[in-house]
Amino acid sequence: MFIKKCILLFFCMLLVNGLHAQGKKERLHEMMKTFHKYNMFDGAVLVAENGKVIYKEGFGLANREWNIPNSTDTKFMIGSISKPLTATLILILVQKGLVDLNKTIDDYLTEFKNKPAAKVTIRQLLNHTSGIPNYDIIKDFFPRISRQSFSREDYVKVYSDSALAFKPGSRYMYSSWGYYTLGYIIEKVSGKSYEQAMKDEIFNKINMQNSGSYLHTQIVPKRASGYDYGFGNYIGADFRDQSNTMGTGDIYTTVEDLFTFHMAIANNSLLNKELTKEMFTPGIRPARYGYGWFNQNFRYTSTDSVSANYHLGSTEGFIAFFIRIPETNSMAVILCNSAPTDFFGIIKNLLKVLYNKPVELKEPIHKKMETIIAASNAENAVIAYKKMKTDTAHFYADWLQLYYLGEKLLSLKRYNDAKIIAENNVLEFPERDFINLSMANIYLALNRKEDAVKFYRKTLQLNPESEEAKNRLKELQSK
Repeated sequence: MFIKKCILLFFCMLLVNGLHAQGKKERLHEMMKTFHKYNMFDGAVLVAENGKVIYKEGFGLANREWNIPNSTDTKFMIGSISKPLTATLILILVQKGLVDLNKTIDDYLTEFKNKPAAKVTIRQLLNHTSGIPNYDIIKDFFPRISRQSFSREDYVKVYSDSALAFKPGSRYMYSSWGYYTLGYIIEKVSGKSYEQAMKDEIFNKINMQNSGSYLHTQIVPKRASGYDYGFGNYIGADFRDQSNTMGTGDIYTTVEDLFTFHMAIANNSLLNKELTKEMFTPGIRPARYGYGWFNQNFRYTSTDSVSANYHLGSTEGFIAFFIRIPETNSMAVILCNSAPTDFFGIIKNLLKVLYNKPVELKEPIHKKMETIIAASNAENAVIAYKKMKTDTAHFYADWLQLYYLGEKLLSLKRYNDAKIIAENNVLEFPERDFINLSMANIYLALNRKEDAVKFYRKTLQLNPESEEAKNRLKELQSK
């Protein structure tokens, strides 16, 4: 009798858990449909709980010319989510005894002998404490350099003479050039291309068959095209030669393959427990970046947070966000082929559903503003903004998306419209360093140099580590 009761209880628990998951699946689907309706999401999404996929779906179009829909096996460029994969590959080589975390760049790459970064360690490259600057120190990196094809040797010459921003190991500063260097080291020690080493050591071993490194001359079946959305329409994304993002942003994959990668990490299929623990050890504040991951509490409501490993990525026409929750072996990933979008907002709402918190979706103000700018002008968009921001029951204002709106107008050389949007942004979000930096760049484009200097200085007051503000200010003051 006791055994029968236990069996009955077990099946009741399975039924309750199944219904619970089904409820989450429905809530997740309704939420993602709403984001799609607001032109905030075209791509694929996957959510897993306790090691099991509870929701996956594709939205919008992978190719607008041919009207081909996105699906869960559509391949997307993932930008800087390539970095967790590069970090894992480096640690696999550490595990094999081919790389030593305490050795320096010039131990592996002769090109760095007597260069400023020669004595930066592999560990410092992994956790972004190398002091190697990011590509944004080059004012015209986009599009002058980003569109060019380079050999490995020629590309490292772009940055190998750059002065370090600080003493290695003393601070955190995100550096895509640091991860390109890691990719080059992988090629040197393995004797293979980065693409082949990644395939042999990770993709083939755990059956990530829909993943690879992308070059624009390749034909990749089921790869999504990237688009920019704004001002009421889609346009094809700008071109970037992915050969100069090796190790830092050249990978394409699917939401399903990233779930496979998550499980391989969780099950120690690729790395031993010791190296996995080291990879997920939080680094220097505020980012607490470990080896290829931000490792810190992720706040998904004003009062709730969860210990997580996560990374975001962006490249021309693509936005991605991947978050792991080790405590429950859960994860969520969005791969989007229309940019920009509120990736933090989407992920936060996915976690709200996962943790049974209420979700209240409101219409993003910046999307309404885009439509008004397309039909009229930026002045009318700001007038509408002031009205909509008071209607908090139906609309929300996201500072990051409003920042992107100003930057989009700047990139289109619509300088006066950009100025109007940015000036409103500064009034609304005066303590955001990105907002002030954008204002400075727009004033510089308008040749209002005194105003530009003022806002570069304000940016540095808010964020003393802003290399772009430092460099622009130095250029202006030297003239």
